[in-house]
Amino acid sequence: MKFLKIFFVLILFLPGEIFGDDNKNISSGSDDVKFSSDNVEVDEKNKIVTALGNVLIINASRKIEADKVTYDQISDTAIAVGNVMLTEKDGSIFETDKAVLKNEFKSVLAIPLFGKLADKSSISAEKLDKNDFGESFFYEGMYTACECDFKKNETPIWRLESKEIKHDPKTQTIYIKNAVMKIFSLPIYYVPYLSFADWTVKRRSGFLTPVYGYSKKNRFNLKIPYYYAPENDPTWDMTFTSHQNGKTGHADQLNIRKQYENSFLETNIYKGNLDTNKSNGDNVFGINLKASSDLKYNWNMKLEAKYADQETFMRRYGFDGDSRYKSYVELEKNNENSISFIEIYNIQNLDEKSSNNEPILAPSISHHIFNSSKKYNYDIKFKAHSIYNDEGYDIKRWSGIGKINKKLDLTNISLEAETNIGVDLYSIQGRPSSDTNDNRYVDRISSGFSVAASNQYGFINDLSHFIIEPKIQFSSVFSSDRTEEIPNRDSAEFKLDQSNLFLNNQYQGRDNIQRNDRINVGITSFITTENLGDLNFFIGQSQKVSGTQKNLTMPNEDRQSHIVNSIDWMLSETYKFSWFSLNDHHNLKSDTSEFSFSGFFEGWNYLANHRSVDGGFISNNVDREELKLELSKNFSNWKTSYSRTYDLNDNKEELVSENLGLEYKDFGYAFGNCLTILLKYKSTSKIVDRDLIPEDSIYLTFNFRNLGAYDWPL
Repeated sequence: MKFLKIFFVLILFLPGEIFGDDNKNISSGSDDVKFSSDNVEVDEKNKIVTALGNVLIINASRKIEADKVTYDQISDTAIAVGNVMLTEKDGSIFETDKAVLKNEFKSVLAIPLFGKLADKSSISAEKLDKNDFGESFFYEGMYTACECDFKKNETPIWRLESKEIKHDPKTQTIYIKNAVMKIFSLPIYYVPYLSFADWTVKRRSGFLTPVYGYSKKNRFNLKIPYYYAPENDPTWDMTFTSHQNGKTGHADQLNIRKQYENSFLETNIYKGNLDTNKSNGDNVFGINLKASSDLKYNWNMKLEAKYADQETFMRRYGFDGDSRYKSYVELEKNNENSISFIEIYNIQNLDEKSSNNEPILAPSISHHIFNSSKKYNYDIKFKAHSIYNDEGYDIKRWSGIGKINKKLDLTNISLEAETNIGVDLYSIQGRPSSDTNDNRYVDRISSGFSVAASNQYGFINDLSHFIIEPKIQFSSVFSSDRTEEIPNRDSAEFKLDQSNLFLNNQYQGRDNIQRNDRINVGITSFITTENLGDLNFFIGQSQKVSGTQKNLTMPNEDRQSHIVNSIDWMLSETYKFSWFSLNDHHNLKSDTSEFSFSGFFEGWNYLANHRSVDGGFISNNVDREELKLELSKNFSNWKTSYSRTYDLNDNKEELVSENLGLEYKDFGYAFGNCLTILLKYKSTSKIVDRDLIPEDSIYLTFNFRNLGAYDWPL
């Protein structure tokens, strides 16, 4: 070794007592070496130097600590013994009883060896042989990504044992030959070759963790993902997954991701042969594409495209849960006082009964201008769109609306006034056979105004806050009656709630504008106390004074609207309660309601959710009532969850679905940070969907940190 040769020469010419001091620095040219020890002995005849006690030698690539280091100049060999510790430049630390070093630290022979790598994984071997090229060979070795100490005979949750383990720093890869995987000291499987990226690699091509499962529908099934990451191009990667579904067939999935300077692209492609509702052994194909981009002049683009040639397999096999596919392009530009938006989309319904309702919007263009000041607020919107095959309608529409809003805060009352005017032009190029109106071109001018008064009453002290705000509004809409000529496509399933009660046009959409006058009232309250927590309550109703209420799916055309009720009460983290309902004003019967009770108690998360809808309140006249129960808890490192869904319609109690989840994730206790176990159970006894069939399934996944591809360098 160059520095030890220099060190030996200096030993011969310097006084011996000087080496009794610590931290002596020896330099030669560009090579800096730091050396220290408690004592030095020199054998001039045999050209041997021995450093004794707390020996420390450091150069640019490695630090050596030992009780004793002996250097033989003739053979150019240094032998370190006694508590030898080698600290590599990358942070890995190796401990051994004896190390033989040659060629300026490049070659190392250590017997035996215990190592802690830079990523906290561990390795041990009866012998380490590191050559001049930096390649390390561990013989009779063990490797684990679990945090453990092989030197203290600690047994990790899992380990790989091999006759030979190789680390190649050039390829940044660890190779294992004739590997035996052991979990809890039990041999699980054997592979002739196994390789994975070392601790310096952020990503590497190779097999990812497989998922094993069993279900009545698919029998034993397996997902095997392979990840590919090009070494010279970090901007893209891909994952190929083989889905083997037992008796129901197989499918392959290709996921590709690409990052550009200002854009991102991801696609999933599915192709296979699966049992579907159409036939067994059906050839299937599907694709899902997503993209986003930051364009010039503050424009942002989002794109998504979906397609499936057989409408059931994507949902049935868990590839995509949507019941309809919306492929679209959206362009949006946001400025301080304006928003511009452009959208093009196409809908594909995964239901053969809805094939006549697959609308194409090409395009929809809108521009929104707004401003706020102390004197007034204004809001101007322009929109143009063209839509085809919307339940048999082909419509082009151009519309514009302007609003001015003014608020006045008097001594005890807050006043708010708004006025608006709008223009709509329609070109109706196609109608379904059920619509006998033959008017193709329709124009409409509409206007409206509203005046509202409100006041806040409050009581505040150190223990509680109580605020109640009643509000009354008179709103009026002026418009020619075009309800028989203009199809209502944007507010047919109208539901009154707190968000639209005080809008001038409660239906919100531009298709359904009618002449009417209304008085709207509501009371909002907020209560917070130490004992009762936070309580928000709202109740309101709309009273039609004059005008019409046509062109709605909702059959109720009474002057009085439903009574709108909502409550949000957070008593504490343990108890949270929310409730929404629309009650008939005649008999207070609830036509639709949703109740939720949830909280967190001693590690348990729970949820009870009840929803009901009266059939006469919606378009299909089918009553619905459903109860969903969820419960989850973390036990130390175990995550558990359980849920059940019941159909309560017609006074029955029928279990629709049942799901049980059991997951283990640990980061330093018991299983260490190296093993993730995921157990999932799913049971669905009733599915009101032709794409999904009842099943009982269980999925078990073992994820071993750091493991990857199966190969060995040739």
